[in-house]
Amino acid sequence: MKHLWQMAKRVGVKQVTIRALAAEAGTRPSSVYYHVRDKRELLDLLIESVLAQIEVPQEGDWESKLVALYTSAFNVLVEVPGIAGLLQEHPHTAAATEMDRASRSILHQSGLPTEDFEAAHATLYVHLLGSVQLAHLGALGDRTFSYGLRVILNGLRREIK
Repeated sequence: MKHLWQMAKRVGVKQVTIRALAAEAGTRPSSVYYHVRDKRELLDLLIESVLAQIEVPQEGDWESKLVALYTSAFNVLVEVPGIAGLLQEHPHTAAATEMDRASRSILHQSGLPTEDFEAAHATLYVHLLGSVQLAHLGALGDRTFSYGLRVILNGLRREIK
């Protein structure tokens, strides 16, 4: 896992292959195949290892928890070029499901009307992944991500009142 994470951070998700990982680890591809069936499983493991780095806050009100969760997610994801696209292609890994569950649980604490819940959750998720992709292109940084998150949360707060 350590070699997989380091390689993905250095070369990006698109360059992660079983052969490249074997070379990175100083072993043969057959050794990697002993642990994973194919590239899809390898990429799922990458998602798991990346998302496991995201801190889920336990303390604070719903808004501060969402800021902490999404800021942690942005900071972790932005380290791995191409991860946002990979998450869109492989959205149902255990860690992705856990991240989704944490986000939804915190958002439920806001008291947002039920009819607006899915749209609000999607807005947060799209902002996260879009910001990560744009950061990889050099189009924006963490300040822009934070500003967008603040704008979304300000809008949610107005919807709740």
